[in-house]
Amino acid sequence: MSSKIIYQETNPYGSFTAFLEEDERTTYLYLQCENNPEWGIKSLWIRNHIPAPKERNPDDFGLGLAPVLVQSELMQSEGMPSLDPKEIHFIWLEEGDGLFLFIGDDMEAFLPPWSGMQKFHGYARAAKEDAITASPMGDPKHGVIFDRMMEARKYWELRATSDSWNKIQKHRMEFLESKFGKHTKYWSADGGKYPQLGIACFQSEKTNHLKVFSTIGMSAQNQPSIELYHKDFQKFTRIELILFFQVPEHSDRSEEWVQHLLGEMIKFPWNTGNWFGHGHTLGMNRRDPDQLYLNFTTSLLRNLSQAQEYHLPDQNFHLDELVSENGEKVNFLALIPLTEEEKLVCQTEGSKKIFEILDAKSLSWIHNPERESIL
Repeated sequence: MSSKIIYQETNPYGSFTAFLEEDERTTYLYLQCENNPEWGIKSLWIRNHIPAPKERNPDDFGLGLAPVLVQSELMQSEGMPSLDPKEIHFIWLEEGDGLFLFIGDDMEAFLPPWSGMQKFHGYARAAKEDAITASPMGDPKHGVIFDRMMEARKYWELRATSDSWNKIQKHRMEFLESKFGKHTKYWSADGGKYPQLGIACFQSEKTNHLKVFSTIGMSAQNQPSIELYHKDFQKFTRIELILFFQVPEHSDRSEEWVQHLLGEMIKFPWNTGNWFGHGHTLGMNRRDPDQLYLNFTTSLLRNLSQAQEYHLPDQNFHLDELVSENGEKVNFLALIPLTEEEKLVCQTEGSKKIFEILDAKSLSWIHNPERESIL
């Protein structure tokens, strides 16, 4: 039995592709990640084109046929017509890892980030009860799913305004300059593609002879997947990466590698469907050219904006004061380069152990390329 793709679209980040595939029996919505093969492919039944049977034919699976829904699972058992590609459009979630399917003005389905978990696929308007590849969506114009769709629509409408990036950039730069003084360098880090992103460097008397590098714009959109791991995920979806660098007296080649290091990380969440958070470790493809005694291979992330949550020592920068456009606090995640041995302790005994050692040695979240091992 032949099938065809009747509509296909990639999210604004260029990282996830959704497509509608139709055969003589059914139409399904699929979602796949372009950059992360571990993410897999998600599927959601949209409609039957044939009269619904009372029972599924077990031979269909062996023949590789997408399953139809049976009479008891449907709002109506009659077959529904093929979709008109001219009537189809998607509204993507802000995170880029889920979407709403519209046929004309009507919401037809929602494929959420938790699709694929515990045999759950998503919500379809034509489904009456939980079925093998779809669950009922409920009222398409009221309720939680409708509210989530409206949030997504509002976000994309805001980002489509001509001055949105200028406002986003200005808001973050003014905040950071109030903490660290006027920026000394700025690099565009988005490669001319959405979302707009940058990296800024600060160095003044306010920074106590430290160079501070921060991403600009990561916090303008929610990170994907985090709602699958945090009950109160809204507190942690908006982030910026920041690195406090103790400049060596004999050399300072920090700008040669830090901007590249941050540049390689800055789009990672939206490119792969993963997220950054407190205690996470990231491999470092760029090595610090000023490292003296140690070989730093991994960065450990430390949240400097949730002092009570993570029991941070006192800091005079107060990085918990920046609020993003959605009203949520921006989390500044400090990158702390570690050696392989230090990373092993982090993996076996937990990041809290490393943080305690760093605090005891007054390093906390400051990278000193000339330091010795903390173990």
